[in-house]
Order: sequence, then C-alpha cells, then structure tokens
Amino acid sequence: VTTGASVGAYHAANIFFRRPDIFSGVIAMSGVYDLKYYTKGYYDDNVYFNSPIDYLPNVHDQIQLQQMRKSSIVIASGQGDYEDPSSSRRLSEILHSKNVPHWLDLWGHDMKHDWPTWRQMLPYFISKI
Repeated sequence: VTTGASVGAYHAANIFFRRPDIFSGVIAMSGVYDLKYYTKGYYDDNVYFNSPIDYLPNVHDQIQLQQMRKSSIVIASGQGDYEDPSSSRRLSEILHSKNVPHWLDLWGHDMKHDWPTWRQMLPYFISKI
C-alpha cells in the first residue's frame, strides 16, 4: 500500500493509479491531485501523465481498472486551515465515474493541514483496510 500526506499524498496516489498491478492500495491524506497546481499552469505531456485528475478520466484499459477496483483506496482530507478537500472530492468523482470503489473521508474543520492531523488519520485508516 502506498501512503502519503500533502505532496506525499499526490505521489502515493499517482504511483498507485499508474501501477495498480504492483500496489494493493493507497492511503492519500490531504493531497492535491492536479499537478497543474504545482506547475503554476505549465502543461505538457509529462504533466498530463502525472496528474491523476487529468489522466484517470481517460483510463479505459479494463485490466488496469479491474486492478484498481480490487484495491483498497482511501482519499482523506481535513477541512481546517490550509486543507483543500475539493481536490479529494474531484478525485472521488472521477473514481466513482469509473466504478472504482474507494473511501472518501473528509474530517472536520478542526483538522488542519499539519502533522497532528495525519498522525491521527494514518493509524485509523491502516486499522480499517
């Protein structure tokens, strides 16, 4: 299982969605899954193929989708300071459109984009998957 928080959540999700044949799942906490956020609008094929928000809608390979469907996928975010739950929601919408089961879990407005949040989240999700 890949896992990460903040930019690590992006990396964990990206490597999982690109290679669901290698990993059994992902726990992504407080991520932004649109690489253009980090490239400040710069866009080319490298950005596209590393931006789950961009490439996942165009995944049609049934073997790859089936591998995702049998995996444990957790997309989590707090809703407090410096969090961006809209990115998690968008990723969830894309997964839903592909019939990929996943767990979108938005924690409270008291959960900030910081280590205390992730220290609570990670053990919780590990115990559930």
